Amino acid sequence: MSLDGYKGPENVGLLMAEKRGYFDDAGLNVWLGAPLVPRNTISYVATRMDELGVAQLPQVAVARENGLPIVALGSVIPRPTAALIWLGNSKIRTVADLEGKTIGTEGIPFQEDLLRIALEDAGLKLEDVEVKFVSNKLVPALLNGGVDAIFGGSANIEGVELESRGAKPVIKPVQSFGVPAYDELVVITREDRAAADPRAMRAFMAAVRRGTAAAIKDPEAAAKLIAKSPETNPTTTRGEIEAQLKKTLPLLSSTGRLDPAQTAGFLDWMQEQGWTQQAMPASEVLADQ
Repeated sequence: MSLDGYKGPENVGLLMAEKRGYFDDAGLNVWLGAPLVPRNTISYVATRMDELGVAQLPQVAVARENGLPIVALGSVIPRPTAALIWLGNSKIRTVADLEGKTIGTEGIPFQEDLLRIALEDAGLKLEDVEVKFVSNKLVPALLNGGVDAIFGGSANIEGVELESRGAKPVIKPVQSFGVPAYDELVVITREDRAAADPRAMRAFMAAVRRGTAAAIKDPEAAAKLIAKSPETNPTTTRGEIEAQLKKTLPLLSSTGRLDPAQTAGFLDWMQEQGWTQQAMPASEVLADQ
């Protein structure tokens, strides 16, 4: 199973489930790995390299639009956390000041659509900035001056890391630009895999719920687990991990359930924005729960 990036606070429920044997208890043999490039998880699952993965809900909708048999199985973080971030000591005061600047992203295709909306809110077009692919090195790229701002990071992860290093980040969540609610992170699988073994899928999500509850109950153990992993962010300190966890744990889904009404509203909005060409019901994106 490929995660959404480094092993960290946002996927700690899965990490704890693996560490404490909750997947084993459910009769499941689960391996968790961090992809070299976050956007690759969708293709890993679509091509059967992985049975499961963690991705962002808009990625699932775009994948379906492109004919890939991917569905969302359950929720990891049920609300948007993505944001546009720049440094407070820069000459950037408003989004409009990003004209002619370079913005770093993880390279996930739909993120450019979100960024376009943020820029249009300030009277800019996507063509007015340079978008640079920096993969999962958003913070280093911003701190070393490789980019003027980053997009796709969050207040609870990149924001915390920047603050701990003496930077004063300015953080503009996507919701502030009129983006409706959606699940930031979801567990994904192939449609045929979900249909063939729904019991295993439910058992998997039950184990994730146990792992999430364990992390909330024992954040010290969760921080230690992340810090000891060879696939955690190599530039993040133990103190930063603890601070990120403190902000992330309240955001995690305690039930793992996806909201069909929220998903339907977001899919309609995606079509209105031109991200998808045809109407897409929630049932096409969500596995039968």
